[in-house]
Amino acid sequence: MKNYLDIKDDVYYICQRLKEIDRSYYVLFNLDRKKYEIHSNEQKDTYCFTVPFDQLDERTLFYSLKTRSDRRDKIIKEIEKSNEENYKKLIKEQVNLLKEAICQ
Repeated sequence: MKNYLDIKDDVYYICQRLKEIDRSYYVLFNLDRKKYEIHSNEQKDTYCFTVPFDQLDERTLFYSLKTRSDRRDKIIKEIEKSNEENYKKLIKEQVNLLKEAICQ
């Protein structure tokens, strides 16, 4: 069983500012993992994401905006573009290694 602490207020008002992004958001601190989590009371499984930072700050707000489900298509395109760029980079590196091996 996970132990949670319900976070209502914080120094930077992140809890309140998250509600401006989505009224259903609320913040829990997972005592087992020592991490903040964002949940939504409009979902059956309330979990949305774990805050990838050690504290609640403005980065949490940007992260919540970036990972919202209404951006799903854009996120998928960004991932595909990144994968394609990484693939091309890997191919170039392999070609360069082959050229070095052949030219020696």
